[in-house]
This record gives sequence, C-alpha cells and structure tokens, in this order.
Amino acid sequence: MRSSKHKETGLSLIELMIAMLVGLILIAGVLSIFISSRQSYGINGAVGQIQENGRFALDFIRTATRKAGYMGCATSTATANYLNPATDPMPYNFTTAINGYYYTAAPPAPAENPAPDPTAGNWTPALGPALAGIVLPNTDVLVVRFTQNNPMYITNITSSTATDMSVSGNNPLVPGDLMLISNCTSAIVMQTSALTGGGVITHAALSGPGDAITGVPQSYIGAQVVSPNTDAFYIGAGADGSPALYAATFVGGVFTSQELVPGVESMRVLYGVDLTGSQVPSQYVTANNVANWNSVVSVRVALLLRSNIGAVPQPAAASPYTLLESTTAFTPPLDTRLRQVFLATIGIRNSLP
Repeated sequence: MRSSKHKETGLSLIELMIAMLVGLILIAGVLSIFISSRQSYGINGAVGQIQENGRFALDFIRTATRKAGYMGCATSTATANYLNPATDPMPYNFTTAINGYYYTAAPPAPAENPAPDPTAGNWTPALGPALAGIVLPNTDVLVVRFTQNNPMYITNITSSTATDMSVSGNNPLVPGDLMLISNCTSAIVMQTSALTGGGVITHAALSGPGDAITGVPQSYIGAQVVSPNTDAFYIGAGADGSPALYAATFVGGVFTSQELVPGVESMRVLYGVDLTGSQVPSQYVTANNVANWNSVVSVRVALLLRSNIGAVPQPAAASPYTLLESTTAFTPPLDTRLRQVFLATIGIRNSLP
C-alpha cells in the first residue's frame, strides 16, 4: 500500500517582505490619523480657550463702558467737583465719563512675557501714579467712571453750616469714601469725613483729597447719594507672568487691581467723537487725538488673545497684528500659540439720545 506524503511549505522571503510592507503602510496610516486627530484636538481646544477668554474680556469692558457717565439721575457733564486738586486727578475726574491713554512710544522687541513699561510718558496723555509701572508696553488704557449701589436720599441739610446731611436708606459709606449727590438737574462729588448715628453724613476738609468747597445747597434735599466709581482697564503681567486683562478699581481712596482674563496680549482703543452735536460718532481717533472727552459717544475696543503654547506648528516668521486702524501694529514672539483679535464697538448710553 502506497502512502502519500503532503509537502508543507512556509512563506517565502518575498511574501514575508510584502506582508511587512503592507503592515507598515497600515501602521503609517493609523499614525497619520492619530497625529492629525491630536493636532485637530489641540487646535479646537485652543480655539475654544481663546473664544471663551475673548468673550469674557469684552463682556467686562462692555458692561462698565455702557455705564460710563451715569451719575445717579444726572450725568458727568452736569457734575461739579468739590474735591481738592489731587496729585493724580484721574481717579477723581467724575465730570468726565471716559478717557484713555494711547501708547505712543516705539514698540519694544517681541517677548513671550513682556515686563511692564516703567516710563509713564510713553503714553499720551502720560500715565498717572496709579497706573505708572504696571501697564505692558504697546497697549492702551481705558478709564470709565460711573456710580454704583442703591441710592440713599437726603432728608435734611443743616442750615447753619450745610456740612451735615441726614439720609434715609442703607448707608454703605465709611469715613473717607467719596460720595456723589444728584438731584437730577446737577450733581456734586465730595468726600465723607464722618458718620454719626441717625443717618447723618458730614463732609469737611480731609487729606486725600478732601473737599475744597464745603456746604451743600438746600436744593439738594431729596437728592440721591451714591458712590462714584472709577475703573481702569489695562493689560498687565498676570500671576504667572503672562499678559492678562486687569481692572483697577478706585475704592476707599486707593486703586485695587484685579486680574480678569489671562492670555490677553494687547488692547487698543479708538474713541468715537461727536463733532456735530448729533450724538453720532463723526470719527474714531486714538486717545492722544481726543480734544474734548465729553464729546466721546462710543468706543471701539480690540483685544489680541493667545492660547497656551503648542496649539499650532511654529510658523516661519511672526505675523504682526493691526488691531485697529490708525494704531501701531503688535508683533508677537515667534512661538506655537494660536492668536485671535476680538472687536467690539460700544455705545456710551449716557451720551446717547
């Protein structure tokens, strides 16, 4: 009986090489998809981060700017200042709803985390002591003034000296606080010197700045008493050293700065000036070209935001950003961050019809 033997053969070397090549092609495809997905995820995350920060930053500025010039039931142009002249008049200038500072010096070399510019004269007008040395170069500063908190009402004014006022309502003031008294026709700004029982507020000469004029006219019986507020928005060095949007709020005679939004590299502002009395902007100019701040009826704000590092491949050269027309371009450092400009035009409601 014959037995048949079956020959068993393996893969030839050529077949093995072909199989390895097909495997490498498949692995390369999978790696390509993985890398592409990872890059898309990083870009989408960076876009989301920038858009969220940009929205928050504009909301902070928009909310404060819309209230600029609100002085109780009066306006800034109808406000008289009883205060002594101060070394830095910017926090106390409640007769003007809004003003700003434009960086006019030559832009410094691009830097990942630039240091604040110590030279106040690099802005026009020059920065006062409250802001000097904390603002990053090649960025603008926007200052808005308005009143806040629920009003009290004057029920009586002492006729002998007219420095004591009886008020009704919850009194949040402490000695040294500024107060604004508005009877809807006009308003006056003064400083609280003392509070006594029964809701009596006294104003008199004090240091920092104190009142140059004493005595409240009897026509202010029934008027509102509110707290005037000054907010300065600027770009400063954040807690981690990176650029951030700040708000410096004038409370209790001093500015208190608070970091609002990280990753804001630059801010530029143009001011809509009404030259015809129509309450419509005739033109938009930088702060150094505003002749009368009470003619400003709107502002145009541009912010440059950046993502965390590693969001995009590094380009061959850094691209400058012109945030607004007639402003100096901002050139960022050469890195792998994603950047985007956010714009908003904001009407100053108390200057509009």
